[in-house]
Amino acid sequence: MRRAAALLLGAILLAAGPLAGQDHHALIGVVRDTALRPLPGVEVLLLSPRRSTTSDAQGRFRLDDVPNGLRHLLVRRIGFLPVHPGVQVPQAEGDTLRVILLPAPQLLPTLMVASEQPGIRGVVGDTAYHALPGTLVELLGARLADTTDERGRFAFENLRPGQYMLRVSHYGYVERLISIDLGKPGREYSVFLSEYRPGSYDWASSNEAPGALADLAARLGMEPRRNRMTREELERYGDMALCDIPRFRALSRDRQGRNRGEPLVLLRGSNLIRNASLCGWSAAELDLLEWGEDPCADVTKTIATMLGIDCGANPGRIISRFGTVPALRRAWVALWPRS
Repeated sequence: MRRAAALLLGAILLAAGPLAGQDHHALIGVVRDTALRPLPGVEVLLLSPRRSTTSDAQGRFRLDDVPNGLRHLLVRRIGFLPVHPGVQVPQAEGDTLRVILLPAPQLLPTLMVASEQPGIRGVVGDTAYHALPGTLVELLGARLADTTDERGRFAFENLRPGQYMLRVSHYGYVERLISIDLGKPGREYSVFLSEYRPGSYDWASSNEAPGALADLAARLGMEPRRNRMTREELERYGDMALCDIPRFRALSRDRQGRNRGEPLVLLRGSNLIRNASLCGWSAAELDLLEWGEDPCADVTKTIATMLGIDCGANPGRIISRFGTVPALRRAWVALWPRS
């Protein structure tokens, strides 16, 4: 009797083994540049659950043991703009994920040091360390602007502690945005601009940039800082995926514990990324992160306007023209990548 039971249990385990394995599959892809040349040495990360690999000499990569469902990747290599493709697992038979990377301008890291003098000061130069006089430097959130002198220097004095965004632009160079969390000590920055080359991606030259930056400036000046994280705060989490940071996991539910779905993801406060997942972004990629539980709860209403939401008298719900019960308004997250 015991032997029969053991044989039966063994048969069940053998039958269950292949079924369990069907929940995980290999993910296959290839990475190329804009000339369709294969790119070796590209880092490919599946952030949740954590998996990583590197493309070979033919630009091909393979990730094993990937769970079923829509998965978001981070594909990056120095000298190129990172991308976040989504792919359905399992892939169709014979299908290969094709990823194209755009070349990025050479960006030297911004240097920041604490200063005994209050306010925000700095110098702007090019990648050859030559000063760039006549550079426009705007401090979003304070409605202040300055132009660098013959030594490339700028200064903003008598500032209250708070969060700001430094916008640095010069004709013929790629613009830079730098988030600042200013306390009582002052800050001094060394900002390096890369010369613009035809074909380079420069978001600041896009049609949506002026409106998005104006809206950001209004939120910086009017919204509480608890709804933002600057680069300094984000650096504490390193390469951790945003979906693994507790405060963002909680955004899928309201204060009464009701499920309202994944938060809406906005890139640079202007472009809605459909079907996006916070698991596709890591803290190390971002310069500024904004969020809110309800697009209609912020003072400026700029996020609600951008999403086309009518903020009526029914808090937390979408206004509907139909007789059905309106759905809960989803939380939102605005991502500002490092520049």
